[in-house]
Formats: sequence, structure tokens, C-alpha cells
Amino acid sequence: MRKALLLIVLSLASLNVRAAWYQVEIIIFENLYPQSDGEVWSDPRELPVLGDAVELAPVDAVGNDPVAFKKLRSSQFKLGGVYKELSFSRNYRPLLHLSWQQPGRSGSRATAVRIRDILNPESDIAAERRIKVDGTIRLRVSRFLHMDVDLVYLLENLSAIDRTNAVEDTVATPRASYTRLRESRRMKLNELHYFDHPLFGIITRVSRLKIE
Repeated sequence: MRKALLLIVLSLASLNVRAAWYQVEIIIFENLYPQSDGEVWSDPRELPVLGDAVELAPVDAVGNDPVAFKKLRSSQFKLGGVYKELSFSRNYRPLLHLSWQQPGRSGSRATAVRIRDILNPESDIAAERRIKVDGTIRLRVSRFLHMDVDLVYLLENLSAIDRTNAVEDTVATPRASYTRLRESRRMKLNELHYFDHPLFGIITRVSRLKIE
């Protein structure tokens, strides 16, 4: 009987964890003086798969229920000091500072988020549609938090990439030279985590978010 009650309590606790909402915040930056060029690909089979990834909803998105995967305002950011330090650094250049809200989901229910560094994405001028980083980030919640990062860092100006010939459900075309960061890591709430690569890196923090 005691064992059965314990299993029920653990099950309810697990449901509560999965129902929780989180704030995910990331800073992506490039290393201006890399020690190594890293491994370089131009093979579409080595690109992140984007078919199931979601685009983040805009900051002003509204609904009857909390909007999952909605961008948060900069006033809610918690890594402003880190971004500032990177901005003043001679060794690094920040590319993207982004935060969003999402429910905690486990296993195959966890959703990947499309992450892109885009300058003037609506512009008709190819040179202004610069993309340096593209791929996905996924937060999984079970007994522990896990983050799956799968990003590519483009070594060429993306104006050289012909989007009309893009491989379906992938991030770029075969002729784009890029390097890839693919890593999964167990995380703790409110701790800074650094995903390292010789050419670029990601600093991230996950915190519990109160949804009213």
C-alpha cells in the first residue's frame, strides 16, 4: 500500500513538472579569433532538420491561454549583463540575444524552436538578408531539464545561398560552407550554461516562469 501511494505521489509530481512553464534565454556569439577552424561541411545531410521546429510567436501575440513559444520583451531578459560584456569584448561579437516562454514537455512531445540570426528578413536586397546562425534548440523536461542544440554557423555571407533551391526541411543549400554545433546537455534551473565551439558559442539560462 505504501509503495502504491509513493508511485501516485511521484506520478503527480511528474505531471506538475511537465505542466510547468519556463523562460529560455540564449545569447549566440561568434569568436573573432578562433583557435581552430573546426570541421567544415557543405553536405546537406549534415544539416539540422527543421521540419518539426516551430517559429517563435511575436512579443505582442495574444490568446485566451498563455501563448506557447512566444518571444519575451527585452525588459524580461536576465542576461543583459552578459550580453553587454560580450559587446565590449575584443574577442567576441554577439549575434543574437533572445528569450521566449514555453511549457515543459517531455520526450517526443518536446518541441524544437527555430533559431536564426536574421538581418532585415523582409528586405528584397539579398545582401541585407544576412544569416550567420541557423538551426534549432529544444528544451526537454523529465526528472531533469535537458537542452538539445543543433545549430550551424555559416562561414560565408548567406547572400551566396540561393533559397529558391534550398533543400526541403533543411537549413541551407549544399554549396554553403558551414560548421555545426550539435550537443545535448542536462541543465539546472537558473544556472548559466555555455555550449562551446571554436568559431561560435551559446550562453543559455532556463528559469521557471509564472504564468497567470
